[in-house]
Amino acid sequence: MISTRIALIMAVAAFAAGGFVMSPLPQAIAAVVATDVQCIGCVGTSDVAGNAITAAKIKDNEVKAAEIATNAVGSSEIATDAVGAAELQGVTKLLFQECAITTEVASFTYGPGILLGYLCTVAGADSDDFAIATWRAAATCFDVSSVEPGEGQVRVWLRNECPVNSQPGMNSIAIMVFDK
Repeated sequence: MISTRIALIMAVAAFAAGGFVMSPLPQAIAAVVATDVQCIGCVGTSDVAGNAITAAKIKDNEVKAAEIATNAVGSSEIATDAVGAAELQGVTKLLFQECAITTEVASFTYGPGILLGYLCTVAGADSDDFAIATWRAAATCFDVSSVEPGEGQVRVWLRNECPVNSQPGMNSIAIMVFDK
C-alpha cells in the first residue's frame, strides 16, 4: 500500500513533469495573440469596425477641436439652422430678413443721386445693433447707400446711381442684423 507521503510526492512530480502544462495548439494561439497586444486596455483603429462608434458611445463633451481635422466639418455635417448667434464667437444676435419693395415705391420715378429711405420690419432689431443690407436686383440704378437699425425695424437708404430718372422696380432688400 502506498503511503500518503509517497502519493503526495508522486502528485508533485507529475505536476512538475507537465501534468498541468497546456497542449501545443493553445500555446501557439496564445503566442500569436500575445504578440498582437500593444498594451492592456488599448484598442486601435484596426480593432474597430467601420461606423461602430456612435454618438451614444462617446462621452459628452469629449470630442474637442484637437480631435477634428482641419476642414473636416463642412456644411453637409451641420444641420439647417443649427448655427446661430450663440455659436459664433463674439455675436449675441443674428437676424435675417427679406423686405419686398411695395408697388407704390417701385413705380415712382427718382432723379439721379436721390436717396430713397425704405423702412423694413425686422422683429428683434434694436437701435444699438449693426445691420447690413443688399439690394436684391439685377441691373438697376439703385444701390444701398446706408442702413439704420431701429426698434423692430431697419431703414435702408437706396440711392439712384444712374444719371437719369429711374424706378427701383419690384425688387427686394436682404437684411442681416447682428450685435456683439
